[in-house]
Amino acid sequence: MRSIRSFAASGTVFRPLAALLLSLAALAPLGARAQSPVFDKIRDSGTIVLGYRESALPFSFADDKGQPAGYAVDLCLRVAEAARQKLGMKDIKVRWMPLTPQNRFPAMVNGLVDLDCAPNTNSLERQKQVAFSVSHYVSTVRMLVRADSGIHSFEDLRGKTVVTSAGSTGDRHVRRLKPQYGYRDIYAKDHGESFLLLESGRAQAS
Repeated sequence: MRSIRSFAASGTVFRPLAALLLSLAALAPLGARAQSPVFDKIRDSGTIVLGYRESALPFSFADDKGQPAGYAVDLCLRVAEAARQKLGMKDIKVRWMPLTPQNRFPAMVNGLVDLDCAPNTNSLERQKQVAFSVSHYVSTVRMLVRADSGIHSFEDLRGKTVVTSAGSTGDRHVRRLKPQYGYRDIYAKDHGESFLLLESGRAQAS
């Protein structure tokens, strides 16, 4: 594997708050069954549907056996157990649904999943569509490049190719900065695919 490093140019460092993504209806108190369609659905079906990412390590990913794993996944399993207890259910079935940064919000809004167990940037714009848990970490958005690329700033990206995960926070920043720095942008379905494009040389930054 080629050596990869990261960089951030002055004025382009962002610190989003990451949290679990919840359906708006799930904000009702766990015991308020009649006022929470999400919990009514969970109680009636006996199932809670949890979304996860396949390559958002270490928060949400598929392990060697293809099973959901990670810090955010563990938090969601605790939420599922709390829902079971508050709803007075003997058992609750957990059904997992893989999501990408691009389809996570439609899946939440349309009720396909009850909780997204992955890192999600909490923004005012997104709060108009969905609700967020308490933020559990603060991160910095940075560019990844190969260590031997000679790229040290955004100015070095002119004429080069930048890959981002479609629908991610990084995607938005890359599109915003593209006219200023003159790079080409391409899109991957998730972070894992973005990294493969970077490592293989089909993109010079991610």
